[in-house]
Amino acid sequence: MSFNLKYDQGRIRKYHYFMLLSLIQKHKQISRTQLAEITKMSNTSVGKIIKELMNDGLVIEVGQTEGEVGRRAALLELNPAGTYIVGVEMDWNAIHIGIVTLTGEVMEKKYLDFHAKQEAEAVLERIAQEISGLIGKAGSEIADKIIAVGVSMPGLISWPGGEALMVPQFHWENVPIKAYLEQKLDYVVYVDNHVRTVLLSESLFGNMTEFRDSVCIYVGSGVGGAVMINGEMLRGYRNTLGEIGHITMEPDGAMCDCGRLGCLQTFVCSSEIEKQAQKSMKEVIAAYERKEDWAVRLIDRAREYLGLAISNAICMYNPRGVLLAGPMMEEFPALGDHIQAITNKYVWAPLRNSFHIIRPSIGKDSGVIGASALVLDEFLRFSNDDI
Repeated sequence: MSFNLKYDQGRIRKYHYFMLLSLIQKHKQISRTQLAEITKMSNTSVGKIIKELMNDGLVIEVGQTEGEVGRRAALLELNPAGTYIVGVEMDWNAIHIGIVTLTGEVMEKKYLDFHAKQEAEAVLERIAQEISGLIGKAGSEIADKIIAVGVSMPGLISWPGGEALMVPQFHWENVPIKAYLEQKLDYVVYVDNHVRTVLLSESLFGNMTEFRDSVCIYVGSGVGGAVMINGEMLRGYRNTLGEIGHITMEPDGAMCDCGRLGCLQTFVCSSEIEKQAQKSMKEVIAAYERKEDWAVRLIDRAREYLGLAISNAICMYNPRGVLLAGPMMEEFPALGDHIQAITNKYVWAPLRNSFHIIRPSIGKDSGVIGASALVLDEFLRFSNDDI
């Protein structure tokens, strides 16, 4: 039996390189000895690869800790200045662009007004120009270390093709975002739905780092979802896994924008609540706080259906953490009041209290950081092809 030993060893070394980098990112600070214990690699092998990571500028030493037998061990962490990612968040009324470190810090950023009726090509051309301008402003020390561009946006996005199949908010269909930006920028570009990037960013940098089995439910003008199992994002056949807003909750319920009756988002999202109340969400919440009967019924109903949807997600995916995110949860936290108890009321008994409901910790730059997390997740991934 013949094989290319040198090639085989190179693939294994690449696997170990990114495995150690991924472990350092996950643990934030960790020693060489601890890495050897986790991976079952020899201290010598770990030491050689760490030296390579440090020479590449991706890892730095940050102080020391006491070893088991009293010796001081150097701690390792990702080098924030080791490499950078451009993150782009596209929302229905704005575009945010930022240059982000490996540790989730936004170094440079730009805000652009955006009107959903603009032609897709004109919008993408402007994004490409603004990214080039931002990189130029950052200087060569940062520009030379940019590895890729991540784009976070609503809608149905093909993976890994990066084509916007349908974005109702923008009135876009079959827009080749990845291909267009790669041609203009000469960087690899990753594009995905914004709910997945929210879950990725909280898993890499925020409140979900301890939860490798997790679900995100995102409530805004619509309702979306994302699922991670054992740290891997689930996507489904057409990258649409997680479209929880369009599960039928009441077959004879209100008409949804999708043309069907009784979808979850007709009970929970801001646009539907506003439509039913004929008032803005701020007015609805103000009336709820004044305990006006109509507003209390609307919000209590929304909370009940949200808890029911979470219980269904728990039964389907058995997550340890459930991230409740989105503008509705940020601006109107009353919607999340008592949600753990409501969810426990509906969930299958063996799974009761098996989960934690978590709020996001990443603030106003979460969209840009989420887009960069999309790139970082791919960068740290070591697939079966690598071994």
